Amino acid sequence: MFTTIRKGKSPFYGEQSFSYGLSRSGYFNRRESQELLEYGKTFQDLCTGALLPENDEELRFVHDMQTSDESTLYPVRLWKKYLDAVQKSRVHHSFSRSNGKSYSGYSEEFA
Repeated sequence: MFTTIRKGKSPFYGEQSFSYGLSRSGYFNRRESQELLEYGKTFQDLCTGALLPENDEELRFVHDMQTSDESTLYPVRLWKKYLDAVQKSRVHHSFSRSNGKSYSGYSEEFA
């Protein structure tokens, strides 16, 4: 990835959401997982405000992350894809009723 955004000071593994790593999550191809490994910490810190933008591209990254519009900046699209994958990985589907209530549409005529 050709960018002027700084590489992270430490590798970004995303282990909070993907316990087996980004590359094994199934959401990212090899290039994307490598780029997230190198730049993910910077992306995360820029979004949270822990790191201040030092150049125009980082400033644009912060601005584009705050809008819901589609960005032409590849790092923004990649980080939004990561955030979407985190949201998808937290959704769990089950075949059982979680509230324990019986089906309210049950009718005596079908008993």
